[in-house]
Amino acid sequence: MAAPVGISRDQVVDAAVAVLEEKGRVDGVALREVAARLGVRTQSLYAHVDGADGLRHALALRAHVALADHLQAKAKGKKGAKAIEAIVRAYYDFAVSRPGLYDATLRPPGDDESMIEVTDAVTQPLNAVLRAYGLDDEQTVHWYRVVFAGVHGFAILQRDGLFTYAGDPEESLGHMIQAFVHQIEAEVSG
Repeated sequence: MAAPVGISRDQVVDAAVAVLEEKGRVDGVALREVAARLGVRTQSLYAHVDGADGLRHALALRAHVALADHLQAKAKGKKGAKAIEAIVRAYYDFAVSRPGLYDATLRPPGDDESMIEVTDAVTQPLNAVLRAYGLDDEQTVHWYRVVFAGVHGFAILQRDGLFTYAGDPEESLGHMIQAFVHQIEAEVSG
């Protein structure tokens, strides 16, 4: 099917990202809203994405690339504990400052090669640090899961306003990072 004159796939995804950033959740993005933003009929989008599923897939790819770029930039030139802290803080920052894009990253890659590639790019910075500590592949997988689960939970609690006790959540995040580093270093030296 020929693409409509005047819009491209990138423009469709850009418009979808704008809607996503407003809504904050990938399931809040509707084709009709994207079409309205572009000034085209909803049916015109089908030349660029395979319906709502195709749009969510495109959003997931774009979100993963943005997150991977953010993590890599923050981790660049850092090693050990400083790298872990930079990556955790970058992950957290992305999740709370760009909740829509973050939500779009929460998609398992399955056997989709393009999703596997961008997911690998997201996991690469932390995995590289964990391997530099001397952790084997199995330990790296476990630690990645622990760190991701901790950061994800922390970000969602912050996003939803559930940190109501006195004290700065940023300080609590620092304690969580110290706990990760301490335990990883204990595992390596033990």
